[in-house]
Amino acid sequence: MASKLKNKRDTTKAPKVDPHPQCFHHCWICECDGVEVKGHTGQDVTLPCKYDRKYHGAVEVCWQRGEIPPNKCSNQLISTDGVRVETRAPSRYELLGRLEDGDVSLTIKNLTEGDAGRYGCRVEIPGPFNDEKHHIDLTVVPAPQIHTSTASTTKTAAAPQTAGDEAVCSL
Repeated sequence: MASKLKNKRDTTKAPKVDPHPQCFHHCWICECDGVEVKGHTGQDVTLPCKYDRKYHGAVEVCWQRGEIPPNKCSNQLISTDGVRVETRAPSRYELLGRLEDGDVSLTIKNLTEGDAGRYGCRVEIPGPFNDEKHHIDLTVVPAPQIHTSTASTTKTAAAPQTAGDEAVCSL
């Protein structure tokens, strides 16, 4: 009698939909690459990083230069417990977004050419291999110059910062 039983697939379950289609999953770590930001020397620039605070609650986040390692941050620039800034390297690095909304974007003050390169933001989601890793490539170019002249003097000043290309990689 048992031989007459057949295995049936449960067709009542809906297929799983990836809530973060802009990311690829590797060992359940969500990574977002390819974000590029351009800044001008002497001005401030903000590198975007956001997470869903309503869903995850307040979590630890750290920023570093270069690729993010498998655990935590190395070469850490700044970190937060999700409520306040915990550690900070030089004071030129700030988290000016609304931490209570999950905005942990990094602002670099008084940009220099040496600031160019890859940055990483790790959002430490509780559980094994749940962290969200965001990589941002920063390009630094000289600030545009404005020349004004009168009959007796010539002045040169950096042009005011304008909203540039804004890239957002939020999960």
